Amino acid sequence: MTSALTLRYTTQMRLDIERMTREMSDLQAQVASGQRAQDLQGFAGKSNQVVNAQGLLALSEARASAATQLSARFGVQADALANAARAGVDLSTAIRSALSADDGRTLDIDLSVAFSSVVTSLNETWNGQPLFAGERVGVRPVPLGSIDDLVALPSGQWFDESERHQVVDLGAGAPVPLADKASEIGAGLLTAMRDLKVVIDAAGGRLSDDLTPTQRTQLEQIADALVAAANVVTASEGRTGQLARRIDDERDRLTTRANLLSRELAEETAADIPRISIELSTLEAQYQATAKIFSDLSELTLLNFLR
Repeated sequence: MTSALTLRYTTQMRLDIERMTREMSDLQAQVASGQRAQDLQGFAGKSNQVVNAQGLLALSEARASAATQLSARFGVQADALANAARAGVDLSTAIRSALSADDGRTLDIDLSVAFSSVVTSLNETWNGQPLFAGERVGVRPVPLGSIDDLVALPSGQWFDESERHQVVDLGAGAPVPLADKASEIGAGLLTAMRDLKVVIDAAGGRLSDDLTPTQRTQLEQIADALVAAANVVTASEGRTGQLARRIDDERDRLTTRANLLSRELAEETAADIPRISIELSTLEAQYQATAKIFSDLSELTLLNFLR
């Protein structure tokens, strides 16, 4: 009878030890991972909620990251537009100074400097992507090699860009252009520069220190055209600033949403470490006590009794 009871007790204790081993292993896994379950099956009826929350969190974080990158792009974009507009204004100022001094001998140099600045600005890139080429990648939107190309080539060949703008979706399902195309912001500047080049070439490649009435009229018109064209570029710079603010607001909204989703997800999936530590400590004490009793019962043989 005693042997039967002992066998029954030892069997039950072995089962209890196995159960406590599994429970301690599960609790230790929760402590190590910080999660209540190691897979979706462990969340039972809440698995769909967890999956949905994880998807929304990943989407919000991805969009917030993209918005952060765009903020940096807009800084480069605004600088490029400001440089192009400044080049046009500086050249206009140089022309008016020449008119005031009745000396146009340095205008060919001023023109060359302004042309280089405008072309460089319109060909500016961000992460290898041209800023003002629309959707087109891997090409310069203004492929002009020198100022002579302005006269040699028709204006239709001044630009190499896509028909459509590069756009961004702010999450409202209404994509907005990231930037104007080079032809939209630079055509006026380059046209005025071409006209100045024609005037200079007609004078033999360099204006003199005694401008003719015709030259003065032409130069006045070109100076006015450069200011008007620079204003077009400045307006584009203003639109860039407005879009940058929208992107920053959207980034802040997405970051706030991601933080909220992260907290909600943690409430559903994160392990309660303090509670688990107490349970683990209790289980370890029970395990040790049960293991000790199991060991003692296992040694209850007739030979040990006779000793």
